[in-house]
Amino acid sequence: MLITRRSAVSLLAARREDLIESIETRLLWEGKRARTCWFHPKVAVMKDRLLMTVQLLTASDVMHQPHYSESFDGGKTWTDRKPIPALERKVLGGGYEDVVSDVVPEYHARTGVVLCLGQDVHYKDEKLTRPGEDRWIRYFVRRADGSWSTPRKLEFVHPEAAMLMSAGCSQRWTLASGEVLIPITMLAGRTDHSVSTLLCGFDGETLKPKRIGNVLKLGVKRGLMEPSIVRHDGRYWLTIRSEDDRGHFSVSRDGLGWGALETHQFDDGTPLVTSTTQQHWIRHRERLYLTYTRKDASNDKVFRWRTPTYMAQFDTRRKVLLKATERILVPRDGDAMHGNFHVTNIGPRETLVTLGDILVDTPFRGDTLITSIRWRRDNDAPARG
Repeated sequence: MLITRRSAVSLLAARREDLIESIETRLLWEGKRARTCWFHPKVAVMKDRLLMTVQLLTASDVMHQPHYSESFDGGKTWTDRKPIPALERKVLGGGYEDVVSDVVPEYHARTGVVLCLGQDVHYKDEKLTRPGEDRWIRYFVRRADGSWSTPRKLEFVHPEAAMLMSAGCSQRWTLASGEVLIPITMLAGRTDHSVSTLLCGFDGETLKPKRIGNVLKLGVKRGLMEPSIVRHDGRYWLTIRSEDDRGHFSVSRDGLGWGALETHQFDDGTPLVTSTTQQHWIRHRERLYLTYTRKDASNDKVFRWRTPTYMAQFDTRRKVLLKATERILVPRDGDAMHGNFHVTNIGPRETLVTLGDILVDTPFRGDTLITSIRWRRDNDAPARG
């Protein structure tokens, strides 16, 4: 049962033009006291339910078989977690195991299935191994009849992806044609990753790459990773994790031809100081917002400053974050850090942000949280099967 953990943040006194009516963070699964951690919670919108994929996390980047849970009341209550068939860990020999991780589900209106994208990762003796190589996009579907397909590798050859091509944790964009723009991370013979977008056709079972965008690079440590895409104000926007204590973005007219890399900053000229952590977009038909974590006076001892999670309006004309609009989206709970999160518009007046709030321990333990953003005016309604 969904338990209210923190009272709603009342925004009734906000400026008249503020689109946000309220923000409420609720506890879905308690893990800190139970000494478990259900991680990577990500939600897709179906006709009569919400579908969440989630994985047990036991140590740093050590994931287990993806599970799913369903809600029939708009995310207030959720069913018990169930393992997704054919996605159990695979024994490869030599002490190695493989599992699909970082799964992102999204309903595909043209075919009526939920398309799930992730990546395969490898373990030996319950430790992540080969983190910078041999990771490939894996996809599978949840069909309208409730059955699940087996995971398949997305077959695509590119010189920038000789060692790795990943789409884990990324927001993607589905076109009216049914084609899917997938933000990707690549690696080939270097220590720094690069990013781009891959346009794919999808027939309900098979993803077929058609065209790749130009490649963006930043030669600092591990480079660029985990991009997320959104379309707003007639353009596509790509926000990107990096290793230089900044977040970056790029703009495109067609989702493939990307402009020069730009750095997220506020309208007062100060940069968004964030440490090798994802950002994601929250899209309302009238405005665009960015969600992120950043350094402040209270969290300098927290790993990568990963709490609290903030949101702020992104001005697409000036290409800056509006400092006066910044607010805490998911509050801090001690030294627990916010892990890989996801954003889903579930209706014209509500957006859900799902994440793990975790403590580094043996094993990892953490609470699974859902934050609900209520809008004052209607957003674009999500497609439903």
